[in-house]
Amino acid sequence: MFQSYLLLGFTIILTVTGQLLFKKGLMIFGKLDFSLSNLFTFIPHILKNIYLSAGTILFGIALLLWFFVLSRIRLNIAYPISTSLNLSLVVLGSWFLFKEYLSLWQILG
Repeated sequence: MFQSYLLLGFTIILTVTGQLLFKKGLMIFGKLDFSLSNLFTFIPHILKNIYLSAGTILFGIALLLWFFVLSRIRLNIAYPISTSLNLSLVVLGSWFLFKEYLSLWQILG
């Protein structure tokens, strides 16, 4: 059982790291305008941006690991742990790495 929770922890770390890499990559890329044509032209840019590529790869690995986690841990246990830790760690990472503002409500939450 300990190995299952270790796997869950690794999945969370990969997911959080992927999110932070996405943010870093998009800070370099700039704002995106949402449209179907922009979606298809953006795909080659993902491959050229090391941060977006790495984040995508980490997300893919995290997805595969999530399947293993769900085969060993009940969803009503794994999902709340994953969601709360992902949320908390992304907020802390964005504050620390990108100097994003944290309101009192965010800190209390």
